[in-house]
Amino acid sequence: MKKNLLALFALGGIFSTSYAQDTYINDAVVVKVNPSTLFYNGGAVAVNTSNTTDTTEKIINEGNIQIEGNFSNANTTGKNFVNRYTNDTSYGQLRINDGSNVTGKVIMERVKPNITSSNEYLTALPFQNITAEALINTITGGTIFSGECGVNVNCGTTKRAQQSLLVWDIAETEYDAVPTGTKIIPYKRYLLQFKDNNSLVTAFNSLTSATKIGLTGYPNNAAVTETIKSGWRTGQDYADVLYPNWKNNTNNYGQQYYTYLGNTATDVLFGKNQHRLANPYTSNLDLSNITKGGASWIKFTTAGGLQSPTEVFDTALRFQIVKIANGYTMDWGSGFGSGSKSSDTTTFAAYLKKNDAGTFFWTGSWQALLVKPYETFYIDYYKLNKTGNNGTRLISATLNLSDANKTFAYDYSNVSTDATGLPNGVYARSANSTTNNKVSTLLNNEDLKAKGLVTDFDFTQLELYVSNKSEKTIQGSAAYLLNASFMKTGDSTTATTVSNPVFFYEENESGDVLTDVQTTSNEFNSEDYIGKPIRVGFNKLTEGTTYNLNLNLYEYSILNEVKNLNLGKYYLYDKVKNTVTEVNESTEVTFTADDKINDRFEFYWNEKPSSTLSTDDLTKTNTTYLYSDANRNQFVRFEKSNTTADISVFDLTGRQIFSKNAVSTNSDYQLNFINIPSIYVVKITYKDGKTVTKKTIKK
Repeated sequence: MKKNLLALFALGGIFSTSYAQDTYINDAVVVKVNPSTLFYNGGAVAVNTSNTTDTTEKIINEGNIQIEGNFSNANTTGKNFVNRYTNDTSYGQLRINDGSNVTGKVIMERVKPNITSSNEYLTALPFQNITAEALINTITGGTIFSGECGVNVNCGTTKRAQQSLLVWDIAETEYDAVPTGTKIIPYKRYLLQFKDNNSLVTAFNSLTSATKIGLTGYPNNAAVTETIKSGWRTGQDYADVLYPNWKNNTNNYGQQYYTYLGNTATDVLFGKNQHRLANPYTSNLDLSNITKGGASWIKFTTAGGLQSPTEVFDTALRFQIVKIANGYTMDWGSGFGSGSKSSDTTTFAAYLKKNDAGTFFWTGSWQALLVKPYETFYIDYYKLNKTGNNGTRLISATLNLSDANKTFAYDYSNVSTDATGLPNGVYARSANSTTNNKVSTLLNNEDLKAKGLVTDFDFTQLELYVSNKSEKTIQGSAAYLLNASFMKTGDSTTATTVSNPVFFYEENESGDVLTDVQTTSNEFNSEDYIGKPIRVGFNKLTEGTTYNLNLNLYEYSILNEVKNLNLGKYYLYDKVKNTVTEVNESTEVTFTADDKINDRFEFYWNEKPSSTLSTDDLTKTNTTYLYSDANRNQFVRFEKSNTTADISVFDLTGRQIFSKNAVSTNSDYQLNFINIPSIYVVKITYKDGKTVTKKTIKK
């Protein structure tokens, strides 16, 4: 997003003091900051008005306002300063440095919750020094807040359901009441309740034509430094107990845990750590930087001390970040249906991984790492070593959010540009010309590489969603299939279940499907798990209802979506129809859910399933790939459409270290490892001129 700098001195009614760079805005002018425009001020900003209760919009922000110094607004309603919401990719952002003093109110718009389809609505509340009732009442200007229940007091099911607001309590794994007089805590996840006899219902129903709402308060700019520690109701300890053995117990409000945590999980880790958080700011929040040292926004108290996620990856725990989108819209184009939308609670997940060289990188969806105003997220700890975590399954973490995490970026496309003027590492190569369609352009961005958003190794990702065909809505979040030459096939064999509508079953190295091991992020070795099944599973689908499978493909980076993979091919096998589909960006499979749906679809890497191959298929293929045998010897398997090929091997500096010409493609070629470094590139040039390049790691 290219930003234009708004020249403050060019607008009447705005003036600055030269020595302090302070800016004063008065009633003489209406200031509008357009989308993709940056209103920057290096000092304080003071908004003055002759009528302190006026509701006339004087400052309309559809772009980005940056304030380095203090902020004040003489208007007590704050409605003279509106940060406008147009849609999910166009909304006003206000960023004030965390050391500044904020004494002025503003209005922050957001998409209007759909109370017809949801009785509860998750939200962040990025305001400071304001009570819950004062903030919620600004939606309509009337008295609509209900907060009669006390914290940790069982006030009865009916009365609790009539509370306007609940807030997630990490320490006791429950939603707490928010009594009248309670001040908002910006980093907490809140839950708006739309129940019968709740004044919120009447208030929102009165906004019949509105598509968005506005909350008015003091924008939070303060740094967040908090210790978050998991636990349960006082006097109860389930740290080493299987979930089925405590899910029926009750919290402080008489609710059984399974009624809001779920009823399907069976393992000992589930429910132990519910770190549900929110974007505390009125600008976007960047969660991608989790490197060691002071840069990481989260650190864990482990046996090794206070450590970042990269430092505890092998010794204590592994985690993923899941964002709950605020009415996020996803358009799948002609393959998914025009105008298709996700539900209001669509989730996006990002997983932290590591290669053999110790380089950390993100898989999953980059959108999970960029949290917009009013959006919430949670941290899911899917692997935990008690010994490394101070001998307990309860996780203690320190949250550190500050100016370093605030960003105006709507995506990761504006870190820097290459010589062609195109952004590095953020565009789908298939959408650009051949000249600018080079992997090297993607890999040159050191900022993105440092955050793990771009890799320089042979990583591919298949993103799989399931959608309701008639309603055109995404069901839950995506499942991910990952491969690289360093990834391990069958890495997880412990029985586990997931609640997501679509998932993958794990597999072992022999190609057996592990039907009791479910995951939403399945990785396998790209060189040894070829032509073997990876089965797709489903949860919560309605029998007789028609659904679609929709796919996206990525390679080298979760920012780099492509039409077709260059590093290999995925095939989707439909057992019912006995058809095999080569996957690309337009792949869409329609099916009707039945009681056998979890044994219908399988993915295969680089070779079609043998049960569907004809004699001709067994002897011919249009795929080139590398693989290793049991003795760790590495081979090239050629396409059979050419009779000969030239082979060259390069190190990462581009220096050629091996070559052989006119190699017959009738049999696989074993690579010579003499003088070959641990990471290298193999270039195969066929007789007809076609070139295939593969990066790999020596086993």
